Amino acid sequence: MTDLPAQHAAARTEPFAFHCAACSRCCHHKVIQTNPYEIAQLAAFKGVSAAEFRARWTEGGAGTALARTEADVCVFLGDQGCTVHPARPLVCRLYPLGRRRAGDGTEHWLRLDPHPLSAGTFGGDGTIADYIAAQGAQPFIDAADAYAEWVNVAREMTGRLPDGDAGGAAVFDLLDLDAAVAAHCAQAGVVQPADPAKRLDMHIALLYAQLDKLVPQE
Repeated sequence: MTDLPAQHAAARTEPFAFHCAACSRCCHHKVIQTNPYEIAQLAAFKGVSAAEFRARWTEGGAGTALARTEADVCVFLGDQGCTVHPARPLVCRLYPLGRRRAGDGTEHWLRLDPHPLSAGTFGGDGTIADYIAAQGAQPFIDAADAYAEWVNVAREMTGRLPDGDAGGAAVFDLLDLDAAVAAHCAQAGVVQPADPAKRLDMHIALLYAQLDKLVPQE
């Protein structure tokens, strides 16, 4: 991770603390969005491939949100709480904080209203930066920003694709981080990086390379 921009560092000095009481009410009636990095972390934790994880535990097998039960509860909520807590997605790590990143990269934070019966309590004995660190959220923030930037570029670039171009399917296949990295390393004859941050960097580079192949050069 590079040094934080000045506006990020300043925003994160705001007083904030939330003391979770593990009541699990935040796991009800929520859409838990996910990206390829988060799917890869969850799949590794479960000991399955990203493709299998998506098929078994995401809505419609799409990999964009965790599945929910008929009672509208996260599929990973067990009797003792979250069963994938060490690998939980960013939105779970930040709750009850909400993060918005403007088009110019400026970071904004919102204090969300928790469940009305939540046993958790807010406090002033810390900062947003402290909370991010305690939740191990920064690598997930880095991933979310990297994918968001790629999506913005992809939207602009693919708008120049010829009508009827089917290249989007190739981009979709690359959204499996583990499969994309494995295929690239096998083709290049190199060992796959084990570090999640390096795997993320490689995946983002592959996604941009795919866009370059799809879009006619001006």
